[in-house]
Amino acid sequence: MTESPLPGRAEELPSLRQLADLEPLSTGDLIDRAVQVYRRNFAPLLYLAILPVLASCVGTLLIAYTSTGLRESVATLPVIIAGLSLGYFLTYIISPLLLMLITGGLTRTVADFVMLDTPISFRRTWRLIRSRLWALIWAQILGSVLFWMALAGLVLVEFFLLWVMILVALLLFGYLPPMVASPLLVLLIMVIVALGFVSYCAVVAQVALIPSVVMIEGRRGWESIVRSLQLARGTIWRITQITLFDMAIASSVISAIGIPIVIYVILNGDFDDLTRTPTWFILAANLADQLGKLVTLPMSTIAYCLLYFDMRVRREGYDVELLGARLENASARGSATTQPPMTPRPSPPVVGPPKTEAATFSP
Repeated sequence: MTESPLPGRAEELPSLRQLADLEPLSTGDLIDRAVQVYRRNFAPLLYLAILPVLASCVGTLLIAYTSTGLRESVATLPVIIAGLSLGYFLTYIISPLLLMLITGGLTRTVADFVMLDTPISFRRTWRLIRSRLWALIWAQILGSVLFWMALAGLVLVEFFLLWVMILVALLLFGYLPPMVASPLLVLLIMVIVALGFVSYCAVVAQVALIPSVVMIEGRRGWESIVRSLQLARGTIWRITQITLFDMAIASSVISAIGIPIVIYVILNGDFDDLTRTPTWFILAANLADQLGKLVTLPMSTIAYCLLYFDMRVRREGYDVELLGARLENASARGSATTQPPMTPRPSPPVVGPPKTEAATFSP
């Protein structure tokens, strides 16, 4: 039994205007539509995204301060251990858990906004999360395990390619002049980096649609993993472009905060001794990185949700299915209103002796 944001009642089916917008999209159109949704719902999306980012921000700042500032002070070893433990707990347990939940809730609320014009709100998102809580957590955990296993295999392949690149570099500089060997080595490095990035995006593509499958179709566990893998076929290049767009936004935010800080510390001579980076600079760098994640998290969630609908339209004719459901509901409602009311059939006459009227007596 699968759940759908469009349960079948006419008032919960997309309008004809929304069905007209539900068409195969290029990656550029998909990103443009994601930006429009983000801009129209900036405040509630930011309020929701701030929860996992805030936990990660507090955790990373605590780890950075405990590793640098407290070591330079007279803090005792138990205080340092407690600070590191709390920081790692917030960063690697609480923040990923909140990220799983918020991603799933945002996926469903964004889908309802796109298909039904339902407003995105903080309260409604958490109500939807509670309705699919354990299925969402379980599917996301399975997806995370598969993601990190695939990523570990990818890292091993990258290490192998690194050793091959070192061997090739030795051969190039041994048999070719430096003017020829250096550009070839740079080109080889760029090719390996590009292949590694595309491979990473290919791994992301396999798990990116899991929240959409769980929250929109109502699938559970391995069924949601298999369904996500089916929908992810042929989406590697689109995921790559979405990831590059998110990286560009995050880099802009980080640069807007980080470049003035770098200029300040250089002008004040704080980098004269590179072995002793100021604690406040480490904290500021972590804060800038978390702000970049805060801005890009809703954008990537919206883009993956739109990609889910796009893949269903391309492969399953989802728009035609919804149009048929809407026409069927409309015809059913029309026949119910135009059908004449049922009139009772007349009863047959009763055959028997005639009834005599009772006589009345006056006193």
